[in-house]
Amino acid sequence: MARRLQVVIDSSVAVKSFSEEEETAKAVELMNQHVSGRSTLFTTPLLVCELANALRHKPAFNKDKVKDAINSYYGLHLHEAPIDAQLLSRSTEIAFKGGVTIYDAVPVALADIKDITCVTADEDTQYAKLKPRGYPIELLH
Repeated sequence: MARRLQVVIDSSVAVKSFSEEEETAKAVELMNQHVSGRSTLFTTPLLVCELANALRHKPAFNKDKVKDAINSYYGLHLHEAPIDAQLLSRSTEIAFKGGVTIYDAVPVALADIKDITCVTADEDTQYAKLKPRGYPIELLH
């Protein structure tokens, strides 16, 4: 039996799965794989805050559409890891070495701790800065 794909997703993937933009179909397919049991997606409680904030600034979203998206997000039943001292410590190391924010480092740190990969759609910030340093991050594809 094949091992189920396990990845951490960051907020850029979540935003694309709720907002019609480039690579939305890829993000939706990743979410559908989780819902169908073909993969397991991990995140932290920070992601939903980032998702709500990003959608709040999208012209196509009003407060009701943001609320609907958040309710749909919780309906996906993603595996949420707690933000604890270990995760924040590793995030801080990654943020300083990689030149990214702590917020951007959190999902990569979670992937590092779990020995899996973080999937991002943020090519210019997270991927470009962290992949060359050997962190477990891949682009949404």
